Amino acid sequence: MNTTNTTAFRKGAVSLLTLGSMAALAVTANAQSFSDVISGLKDGSKASLNARARYEFNETPASEVNGYSIRTRLSLATGEYEGFKAFIEMEDLSFNNDDDRPALDVPTTELNQIWFSYAGAKVGRQIYVLDDQRFIGHVGWRQNIQTYDAITYSYAIDEKNKLNFAYLDAVHRVNATSQDLSGIVLNASSKLADNFTLTGFAYLLDFDRPVLTSSDTFGIRGVGKIPGDDVTYNYSFSYAKQSDNGGSVADFDLDYIAGEFGAKFSGMTLAAGVEILGGDGTTGFTTPLATVHKFNGFADLFAGGSLGLGGGMPQGLEDYYVSFGFKAGDVPIKLVYHSFGTENVSDYLGSEIDLVASYKLNEYVTLVGKFADYSSDGAETVGYGGVDKQVLTLEANLKF
Repeated sequence: MNTTNTTAFRKGAVSLLTLGSMAALAVTANAQSFSDVISGLKDGSKASLNARARYEFNETPASEVNGYSIRTRLSLATGEYEGFKAFIEMEDLSFNNDDDRPALDVPTTELNQIWFSYAGAKVGRQIYVLDDQRFIGHVGWRQNIQTYDAITYSYAIDEKNKLNFAYLDAVHRVNATSQDLSGIVLNASSKLADNFTLTGFAYLLDFDRPVLTSSDTFGIRGVGKIPGDDVTYNYSFSYAKQSDNGGSVADFDLDYIAGEFGAKFSGMTLAAGVEILGGDGTTGFTTPLATVHKFNGFADLFAGGSLGLGGGMPQGLEDYYVSFGFKAGDVPIKLVYHSFGTENVSDYLGSEIDLVASYKLNEYVTLVGKFADYSSDGAETVGYGGVDKQVLTLEANLKF
C-alpha cells in the first residue's frame, strides 16, 4: 500500500475507533459500567481460522508456472452491543518459491478487514459484493481477496424491497496493490413475484489514477425461476449502459448485455448463456471492481481487459457458453464450453473448456480442483485473446 493510502486508512481507523469509544462511553455514562460493555461484546464473539493450500499450474507458449502457496486468515468478530458490532481480520499469503508463482498472487501479510457496523451500516475496510458480482465483487477465488475502504448501507424496506448504498474510497486488489477512488454505489431490488426479482443499479466510479477508466454505469438485472414437478427452469438477464464521466480520459457510450437460461432435473443442471461487453474501436465496456474470474472462462484470458487494464478490450467481447453440472457420487462436477468473439468487428477469438469439481471431506475440509484449456484462433485484428493457455489448480480449504 502506498504512503497516501496508508495515511488515509490510519486516519480513518483512528476516527472510527474514536467514534466507537465515544459511543461506548456515552452508553456507559447513561446506566452501565465498562465491564458491562465488555461482557456484552463477549456474548456472541467468534474467532475463526480460514486456510487454503493451493497448487496452480499455468502454461502459455511463452511461460510455465508451478506455484505452491498457502493463504491463512485469522479473524475476530465481536458480539453485538446496543446494535454495534466490530470485526478484524489478518491475512498472510506465502509461497514455497516466490520466483515461481502466478503473477496475480503476491506474497503479503496485511490487515485484510477492519470495520464497525450499526443498524445496516458498515464503516471500514470490508468485503463487499452485489448481485452476481459482475460489477461489484471480491474475487474470492484468488488467494488474496479484494476488499474496499468504504461506507456501506443495506436497508430492507419490507420483505420484498431492499436498498443498498455504498461510498467506496479505495479498492485493495488481489495482487496486493491499492487504488484510491470516489465510488458511489446504488442498488435497489424488488421481488415482483414469488419467483422473480428485478434489480436496478447505478455505479459511478471515479479513479484517482488513469490506470483504469472512470465511468458511470446504469443498468437492470432480472433473476427468476419456473418451478415444475420434474424440471425447474432458471433464467437471468442484465442490461447496462456505460458512459464517460469527469474522471475519464476518453469519450464513450457503451452497452452490456447478458442472459442465461437453464434447467435443473434429476440432480443435473444444463444452461446456455451469452454475455456481450460493447466496444467502439477505441474503448471497451469495463467492470473494474468485478469478480472477473467468474466470467469469460477460468483461464482469465479476458479478465484484465474486462477490468480495463492494458487498454481494455476496445473491440468488445462476445461470450457464448453452455454448461452441464452433475454429481459423480458425492463429487459435484461442472463442465463449461465458451466460444469467444468480438462485438465491434467480425473476429472469432477462440474457445475454452472449463471443469471444476469439489469434495467435502468433512465439516472442516473441502477439496477443489479446476481446469481450463483456452485455444486461440490467433485474434488477428485485436490485441487480446491471442494466446493459448492451460490452467490447473488443486486446493484444500480448511475452515473452523
